[in-house]
Amino acid sequence: MRMRNSNEGEDGFSRREFISLGALAACAAPLAGHAGTRTGEGKIAVDPNLSVFLSDIHVGGKNVAGQPVYQNPLFAKAVGQVLALDPRPARVLIFGDIALWNGLSADYTESAPLIRRLGDAGIDVYLTAGNHDHREPLFRFHPRQREITPVPGRFVSVVDAGTADFVLLDSLKESGKGEGSANAVDGGLDAAQADWIMSFAAAAKRPFFCGAHHPAHELPVGRNGLLAALGGFPLFAGYVHGHDHRWYKKWTRISWSSPHVVRSVCLPSTGWWGDIGFATFRTGPQGAKLALVQNDFFFPCPLAEGRERPPEWSQIMREKAGDACTFVYGG
Repeated sequence: MRMRNSNEGEDGFSRREFISLGALAACAAPLAGHAGTRTGEGKIAVDPNLSVFLSDIHVGGKNVAGQPVYQNPLFAKAVGQVLALDPRPARVLIFGDIALWNGLSADYTESAPLIRRLGDAGIDVYLTAGNHDHREPLFRFHPRQREITPVPGRFVSVVDAGTADFVLLDSLKESGKGEGSANAVDGGLDAAQADWIMSFAAAAKRPFFCGAHHPAHELPVGRNGLLAALGGFPLFAGYVHGHDHRWYKKWTRISWSSPHVVRSVCLPSTGWWGDIGFATFRTGPQGAKLALVQNDFFFPCPLAEGRERPPEWSQIMREKAGDACTFVYGG
C-alpha cells in the first residue's frame, strides 16, 4: 500500500490537485481571446488526466416545425467553455440525448459541427446514445464510434481516462421504428452488452468507471442490477449517468452482506431544462474528482424576456455552486 504524504488529503489527492480541480469551474467561464497555456513548442497544454462530461444536449434541428432551439446556443457556450479550459482536457465524453426528441438527422446536422470543434482542437470525443437518439443516424454522423465499439451495433467505448479506464455503455431501448419515432423513456442493456461488461470487469487490471445515459437502477445485469454486479469487483470505482437533468450524487449499497458501497453521480443538461452545465473529471493516483460547472437553472424552459426570475432558481444555483465529489480506488 502506498503511504500518503503530509500534503495529501484523505481521498489520496494532494492539496495542489484539489485546488487545481476546484479552480476548473472558474476557468470554465467564457474568456474572450483566451487560448490556453502554450508549451514551448507553441501548442496548448493538455492534461492527460482531465476529462469533461457533457450530457442531455438536446440540440434541435433548424426549421423543424415545433422544435425549440433555445438549447442550441447553450451547447455552443459549453463547447466554448471546454475549449477555454487551461489546460485543456484530453477527452470529452457525451452521455447521450444528443438529439432533441426523436433522433432526427436535422438535429445531428446541427450538433455535429460543434462536436467536431472539440475534435479539431485535438480533444478525443466519445459519445453514447440516450432515449431521444436513434442509432442509425447517430452512427452516420459519428462513424468513428462504430469502429471503436467492442459491442457491434452499440455505442460502447473503453476510454483511457488517465489513471483509470472509463467504460461508456449504450442504454437506449430503441423503438425499432427508426428515425423520427419515440423510444422508451427508461433504459436497458441488451444481453451482448451485459455479457461484455462483466467480462471486461473480470479482466480489468486497473481501476475503471462505468457510465451510460440512464441511471444504473434501470440497467438490470445479473440478479440485483448493474451496480451490484460491478460492485463485486474491487477495481470498479463508480458510475456516472445523465437523463435526469440535475446534478446529484449518492452512495448505493451493493448488498446487505457487503460492507462496500458504490458512488454514482448524475450530470446536468447542457441546455434543455433543470441544472444547466457540465462536469470536469480528473483522475489521480488514488481516485478521481468530478466537479460541477453550473451555468444556469431553469424549468421548464428559459424565461421569456421581461419575466422575473423565480428566487428558488437562484437558490439552487447558490447551493450547487462549486459542488464536487470524490471517487476512491479499491483493489
